Amino acid sequence: MALIDGKQLAKLRSEYGTTQVELAEYLGYMTKGKPNRSMIARFENGHAEINPRISKLLENYFMNHNV
Repeated sequence: MALIDGKQLAKLRSEYGTTQVELAEYLGYMTKGKPNRSMIARFENGHAEINPRISKLLENYFMNHNV
């Protein structure tokens, strides 16, 4: 599978009903012990690139997540 980009991530989150906070926690993006949703927003808005490792984690998350 090709790398997931920000627009695809936003679409997948919408389709699966997943919040930015849930994804931040799953990916380990934490600030002061709490999930940092701003990193997910940065991905979705094209302000940060989704690297191959994160793309694979996202792919696994959505493959194993029930709609």
